[in-house]
Amino acid sequence: MTGLHPSYKLHNLTPDLWAAQSRMFSMNSGVFISGSEAVLIDPGMFPEEIEAIARFVQEQRATVQIIIITHSHWDHILGPEHFPGVPMVANEAYPQAIEEERDSILKVINGWSEKNGLKRGQPFTIPKPTSTFRQTMTLHAGDIPLLLTYAPGHAPDQLTVYHAESATLWAADMLSDIESPVPGSSIDDYRSTLAAIAEMEIRTLIPGHGTPTSDSGEIQARIREDIAYLDEVRGTVDRAVKEGKTLAEARAMCAHIHYRKPADNAIMHDFTVHSAYVQLGGQVFHDTHLAPLLRMQGAVHEIALDVVRVDGSPLP
Repeated sequence: MTGLHPSYKLHNLTPDLWAAQSRMFSMNSGVFISGSEAVLIDPGMFPEEIEAIARFVQEQRATVQIIIITHSHWDHILGPEHFPGVPMVANEAYPQAIEEERDSILKVINGWSEKNGLKRGQPFTIPKPTSTFRQTMTLHAGDIPLLLTYAPGHAPDQLTVYHAESATLWAADMLSDIESPVPGSSIDDYRSTLAAIAEMEIRTLIPGHGTPTSDSGEIQARIREDIAYLDEVRGTVDRAVKEGKTLAEARAMCAHIHYRKPADNAIMHDFTVHSAYVQLGGQVFHDTHLAPLLRMQGAVHEIALDVVRVDGSPLP
């Protein structure tokens, strides 16, 4: 195990919120504290980071009451095992998302642990929430009410955390200054989620990855730019699908679209185009559907086809 990186510190962002950033993926973890109660958000990646968060809470003479997991992606679920017995909250779509991706999540985590020399006494177990919610839920850190809101698009189970008094939004994996939007589950849901966020009063913004900001101009710019990016990708890919273009042709049509930090996010942009192509009904091709199944499962047992006549009408 490596030691705690010198840059890993909890910074006070508002009177009640501290945040720390991992050296991996610039992932942020949050600690809301009021009186003797603490609520954690996506607490850490490396064991030493998670232990630093636990020490910080103890130094504040507080006790962790609840852990909020913003979504089921592997880099956000590593913390809860270090806080046995502490209730965990997630969106109601989390259990299904975990079940569908269980094998790949465990494979990635085990590979990441081995690569980083992390020795485990027992195999990693994906954490299970003790409570879930559908659209919204309010919980408390001492006297602080925190509003959890379903925010799908990047992931099917993503949620945001909002503290109204300080107008602080923990945006999960959205509104980063270092990443472009990645609509892993639905580009339309992502766009709707951002439209709802655009109507909120936000004085402090914390993305899941990247730099928190309290600059109102920066906050509005991130929202505006991410909405514009998704609109342009969707419009271009939708046109490609309606014209019967292949995925490769759709990618070429999207090559001109501006996105954040192209040198770092080319793969993310390509994934976004690919996801939008599939979500918007692009034609099924070997490289986009059958080949991935064959690589993962070794066989394809069923293929659903819509058979149409030359005039386009469906054949019963």
